[in-house]
Amino acid sequence: AATSSGLTAQRQATHDYEVSETEHVAAIDIGGHGGGFGAGGKGGFSAGSGLKTIAQGSAEQANNAVANQHAAARQAAAAAKSTLAQAAVGSAATAQAALIGKHILVLKLQRDVSDAHVALQGELHQLEQAERSAIAAQQTADQAQQAVNAIGVAANGAQGTLAHAQQAAEESGAELGSQQAMVGAAKQRFSSLTQQLHAAQADLHATQEAAQRAEAAAQLAQSNAAQAAESAAAAGADHGGNGIGVSVDGLSG
Repeated sequence: AATSSGLTAQRQATHDYEVSETEHVAAIDIGGHGGGFGAGGKGGFSAGSGLKTIAQGSAEQANNAVANQHAAARQAAAAAKSTLAQAAVGSAATAQAALIGKHILVLKLQRDVSDAHVALQGELHQLEQAERSAIAAQQTADQAQQAVNAIGVAANGAQGTLAHAQQAAEESGAELGSQQAMVGAAKQRFSSLTQQLHAAQADLHATQEAAQRAEAAAQLAQSNAAQAAESAAAAGADHGGNGIGVSVDGLSG
């Protein structure tokens, strides 16, 4: 009976050992395909799980690189548009300064033309007076000549009067000629200033249109820069979800 009990115990131990070895080999085989194993058949680390983690991390880095690439492009575009917007604002300010300068020039020419017109009117008034004086002096000389002719050459008094009248007539004629020259100069100045004023007014109109176009362009450039900045900020805020997805589900060693 003792011998039989010993054989039975030995067979049971052998059977338990074979079962244990079979379960161990099965656990290893399952673990190699993603299953877990450990001492005594309990759960442990997955074989090849490190390679899967590397692949997942690499995919995430690739996604981030693509997203950062888009964000960087938007930021670069925003910076470029901001620089161009500043240049446009500077150009608009320059155009506005040119417009102000042209407006000041037109105002000055308007005053000059007005002054030249007043001066011309004054010269014309003096010309009228000189013409009347010359006519009166010539009439006096003619009357003196007639008196001399009537009295005769022996009348010394009449001769003296005639000489004086003739001298006055000559002086009046010279003054009339001088006044006519001054009127001509006044007319020329008035005409020249008027032409300059008309040209400046045309330039003012063109300058005003250019300044308006520059201002509109500057406003558009600023708007574009603001939109680009908002887009860049949004891209920077959520770039992690905008990359190209690379699935690593099911990857193993």
